[in-house]
Amino acid sequence: MVRVRVRTGGADAVRCAKLMMAVLACLCLAPLFAHAENTLDKIRRTNTMVIAFPAGHFPFAEADGDGKAIGYSIEICQRIADAVRREARLPQLQLKFLQVDTDGRFEAISSGAADIECGSTTSNASRRSRFDFTIPHFYTTTRMMVRKDSGIRSWLDMRGKRVVTLRGSSILPYVKARDASGVLDMRWVEATRDADAVAMVVDGRVDAYADDDVLLYSYRTEIKNPEALEIVGEALSVDPYAMMMRKDDRAFKALVDREMVRMISDGDINGMYNRWFMQPAGGRKKALDLPMGYVLRDSFRFPSDKIAN
Repeated sequence: MVRVRVRTGGADAVRCAKLMMAVLACLCLAPLFAHAENTLDKIRRTNTMVIAFPAGHFPFAEADGDGKAIGYSIEICQRIADAVRREARLPQLQLKFLQVDTDGRFEAISSGAADIECGSTTSNASRRSRFDFTIPHFYTTTRMMVRKDSGIRSWLDMRGKRVVTLRGSSILPYVKARDASGVLDMRWVEATRDADAVAMVVDGRVDAYADDDVLLYSYRTEIKNPEALEIVGEALSVDPYAMMMRKDDRAFKALVDREMVRMISDGDINGMYNRWFMQPAGGRKKALDLPMGYVLRDSFRFPSDKIAN
């Protein structure tokens, strides 16, 4: 217990009052400083690195039949963990995988439940104001999934039609901007899960599902008759996927970025890409047959986390 004795009268009372306020302020801030543990210190203390991942986002991250996290992003993060093990001199470092949903990935990082999020999260200006992102490992565009017999080939064909998007998706501003004038008069529907959005297209409850095209290609492989659906429409955006970390944790981010540059410069990441995008992979052992796009290929020539908003 801290006791501050205040003498009545004049300047002494003022000085003592100020002293009391300073002591109380220090006491209030003490818990905050006690919890201001950076990521590398937390990893050293626990000898564990926690990776958050969104299951079901093939080929980036998914859980296999045994519940083990696998995917292109997971493989990259396993290399990052190797770098932490090496640079932090933690030969017995353990890896723990935390499965999260679309909203839970942000809470997992901000709360410290996970040290890095490895999946298909877009690095945009809004999110970069709250989190740090490493060098992008993929670039995607916003398009739409439709029934092949729908007659829809472009956004202009969506006049008066129903389009579903995922709640909280980063692509919503792009899609709505396409209809900013209201000429298309598209009707909007929200879904909480990608599987629900795909089912709505298959059943004809909506005319299109708008999302990142690489995810749409992936979701299409999961249904019974994938040939009944196709990905169409002009690209509305070019968005980078990157690993998400806590804001302003410079030492950890620098380590992660160094390992990303090494993987890119040594060509390791090209082998990972081919394994997950060009060959049968994942729990379904299906290939997306999606060659590396020129934007990602060119970005690997000069890897940087500095990207346009």
